[in-house]
Amino acid sequence: MYPLLFVLGAAGALAVAWSFGLSLAETAVTVLLGLAPGFLAWEAFRGTVPPVDLDGVARKLAVAVKNQWEDEAKVRRVNDPYPLPVAWRPADDDLAEPWPLLTDLARAWPGGPPGDPDKWPQDAVGLAGLDGQIGEVFTDRVPTRRLVILGEPGAGKSVLLIRLLQDLIERRTDGDPVPVLFSLASWNPSQPLKTWLAEELRRAHPGLRAPAPPPVTTTATNGPGDLAQALLDAGRIQLLLDGFDELPPALHLEALDALNRALPAKQPLVLASRTAPYRAALTRPEATVRLNGAAAIRLLPLAPESAATYLRRDAGGPYAPAARRWDAVIARLGTDAPVGQALTTPLGLFLARSIYTPRPQSAPESAAVPHPDQLCDTSAFPDRTAVDTHLFDAFVPAAYAPDHPRPLRWKAEQTHRTLVFLARFLQTHRGGSPDLVWWELHRVLPTYTYNVGVGIALGLAPVLISGAHTVMGGLMGMLGLASGLILAGQGCAPSTRLRWSPRKSVVGLVFGLAGLAGGLVRGLERGHGLEPTVMLVVGLTVMLVAVLAFGLKTEQPDLASTTAPGALLSSDRRTFTLGLAVAVAGLLAVALAVALTPGVGLSLGRFGIGHGIALAGWLGLWLSHTAWGHFVMARAYLAARGKVPWDLMEFLQDAHERGVLRQVGSVYQFRHIDLQRHLAQ
Repeated sequence: MYPLLFVLGAAGALAVAWSFGLSLAETAVTVLLGLAPGFLAWEAFRGTVPPVDLDGVARKLAVAVKNQWEDEAKVRRVNDPYPLPVAWRPADDDLAEPWPLLTDLARAWPGGPPGDPDKWPQDAVGLAGLDGQIGEVFTDRVPTRRLVILGEPGAGKSVLLIRLLQDLIERRTDGDPVPVLFSLASWNPSQPLKTWLAEELRRAHPGLRAPAPPPVTTTATNGPGDLAQALLDAGRIQLLLDGFDELPPALHLEALDALNRALPAKQPLVLASRTAPYRAALTRPEATVRLNGAAAIRLLPLAPESAATYLRRDAGGPYAPAARRWDAVIARLGTDAPVGQALTTPLGLFLARSIYTPRPQSAPESAAVPHPDQLCDTSAFPDRTAVDTHLFDAFVPAAYAPDHPRPLRWKAEQTHRTLVFLARFLQTHRGGSPDLVWWELHRVLPTYTYNVGVGIALGLAPVLISGAHTVMGGLMGMLGLASGLILAGQGCAPSTRLRWSPRKSVVGLVFGLAGLAGGLVRGLERGHGLEPTVMLVVGLTVMLVAVLAFGLKTEQPDLASTTAPGALLSSDRRTFTLGLAVAVAGLLAVALAVALTPGVGLSLGRFGIGHGIALAGWLGLWLSHTAWGHFVMARAYLAARGKVPWDLMEFLQDAHERGVLRQVGSVYQFRHIDLQRHLAQ
């Protein structure tokens, strides 16, 4: 009601000014006096936001997380031929809180302990377990439900976190938090933890960018009041934090202190790290912190019998001809031989089987399939590090071998060059983060090049429509270029579709009427040489673009569906194209209406002035609403320099299907952080 009264009042003021023949300055004062009450009316109108059902949001997020990790388990071949057995035992006493302290803490919490004390073991020895028991250990045996998972590189920490996540999802009931896996590699402990967590949630699940009303968002941070922040504030996210060791060692103690300060004592937490960096952080001379209320377990190396059985079964079974290829390697398992040490982890076994086990499309003794006996050559591989390096080097060529089930679409040189570039991009432009986010790829462009590119795109609109030979066309082109230089720095996020917002279109109508009034008053003023009809066209187009710009909003993906990066890009491109088409159609409609008006004879140059301004402004606004335009510019720049193929998203999807990349929500990651670092070097 209040915005409507403001619009009617502004229209009445313009009518009075027109009838009494007021000057331009007097008319402007009349309109401007209504802006302050108009703003207050809009703020009151905007405050009426419907409440958000966080239980429903959490349910949809749980479905998305479950589907995401089930699909990812298939791509990673976690269950092919069967999950590798991972066992653990309690970590050393100096890496965890004393057991009596954990039980006393849990019993002293307001409301009582989170679990059943009858299921707690007598001491930390009872935390030992194997494979699928991780859910039971965390939920029933750890009194505080805070657990640190330690292990050597490639020992299976990430895979165990995924198993825990899937178990917690299956156990979850309404009201329980949703388990979400986060990689700490991109966190700077100087940044508030919840701010970083919210941004990670938005990246992996763009649907969580949807706004939440102020009563739901209770945090004191400066971040946007959206569903991601609301879920964190309400304690609806179960934190599974991977890669503590991937933080710089100088930040380890600061990170532990930040975790202790940011999280309530009763909030469950799982933290995974390599053993040596975690021990080094706790035993430094200046160390005064550790993770409050946390038990700790340490993953054990694979037993030689388990590794041997797995290799033979992956090759078709103990009696299959291909299984005999592994005899020499199996004989060295459990010894001090370099290959025997390298294959004591799930990561080492995965790399070895991917390289040396023949696929169904190739013969067991095919020359295209290397023989695992070469791993036993101590002159070529004198130590474990040499074997590990060789496995990383050989993995990518094996993933793109001619006998792979997926046909080859790119040359080996292009594949290697692209993967190296992406790994270096993550290390240098993303601070070592594992998240390969396509809508942030423009960060690789030099700032000057990127800003000028956006500016040229916006500046061309008025030039092409108004005509570069006209003075106004040139001026509007320069205005578009300047706007592009400013708008290029705006953040962008992908979207899935357009929706019409009646509330926000009112704001556009207010600005549009102001533009229309200005055009009419300017046209009626004498001595400037512009016909009233020309300024009428300018005013109408400004009003149309203002209403569309404020009324049309982009919508985030549905939380209940896991949006693949390629599908999200396609949706965002459709949104951008549809929004641009709506603007062009509206401008053409105004042009047709004016052209059919008797007695109006506008030149193409003059008519294009208003439309050029409007289209340039719309392009600028729409670039800040969608991410596709930014991605296209970055991809064109990189492809022209030979860094990536033109069909970059198809390349990333293919690398995911080959197991080189993994998908986490709407972003890609390298299969293992060590693979990313190896390629970056």
